[in-house]
Amino acid sequence: MRSKLSRYMTNLEHFATVVEYGNISAASSVLGITQPALTRSIMRLEEVLGTQLLHRSARGVSPTECGMAIMDPIHAAESELNKALAVVQAIRGDNESRIICGAGSVSMNHILPSAVSQTKRRLGKVQINLVEGRTHELLHKLRNCELDLVLGIEQTDGLFADLISERLLDEEFYFCVRAGHPLASQSELNFSDLVSREQLVMPVLSSSPVERALNLELSRHGCELGDHRVETLSHAVMRHLVYQDDYVAFCSSIWFHDDIHSGSLKVLRGNWDLPQFGTMLFRRSGEVTTPWLAYFMNEIRSVAARLRSAATHSVNKVQSVAP
Repeated sequence: MRSKLSRYMTNLEHFATVVEYGNISAASSVLGITQPALTRSIMRLEEVLGTQLLHRSARGVSPTECGMAIMDPIHAAESELNKALAVVQAIRGDNESRIICGAGSVSMNHILPSAVSQTKRRLGKVQINLVEGRTHELLHKLRNCELDLVLGIEQTDGLFADLISERLLDEEFYFCVRAGHPLASQSELNFSDLVSREQLVMPVLSSSPVERALNLELSRHGCELGDHRVETLSHAVMRHLVYQDDYVAFCSSIWFHDDIHSGSLKVLRGNWDLPQFGTMLFRRSGEVTTPWLAYFMNEIRSVAARLRSAATHSVNKVQSVAP
């Protein structure tokens, strides 16, 4: 049976646009309707739901608790409609277009393969080009319209505040060794000894938030990274050095969540403290989203959701065996 609220899809769209822009005037301009008409539309939705949806002030508008409660279902409905439109256009042969996506190594290895595969199976003719690199460099290309979207680590320096970002999942950075490594049996390690004496393999961290966090920890302990380390963006190289040559990996929990969950890798513990880092989806502000790009982003979100679940299980397992 058709729900009562489904009759008010236009009102829901109006409400979501007002929340996005935080301003009745800006939203009415985007929607192409007058401010009084937009105000009446929101009031009609509030009447149907029997509750206030917006806080109104001289500075603009913001959603009430009830208003926030309906935002996720509105976005979910919009995603499903975009998926349906993309599929229809694919069937009609209307979507001969290209998506250019930039990504860091974690996203390139663990998010995009499944997202690309599913999108190509459903949309067929859409061309997807992938560009791997450091997030900071990719965001400059996104800003210059060389890329349509970027998957990468969150930026804390404020240089890309003009871009829209959406958090996909959180990453921990661990020191890991294979299960049979001599360090695997030690319950508490010293950070200075670990980073200065052991063979480390780690990502290339140039100008990244992870590098800044690691440098802060090095400064706090008054030590430096040893010269016998290998820096690489290759997952295969890192795996080989860890499993074949007993290197200590400094790596994202997403890279090795299956190995950690199975017990093949042991997460080392000691007197260091590193924050979480967010893997983000970046877009240009105000960019029109084509149906096939919307479909692709929805697949990316689905893969990220599965990784979040897997990462949670891995972290719980690590915590359960911690001394």
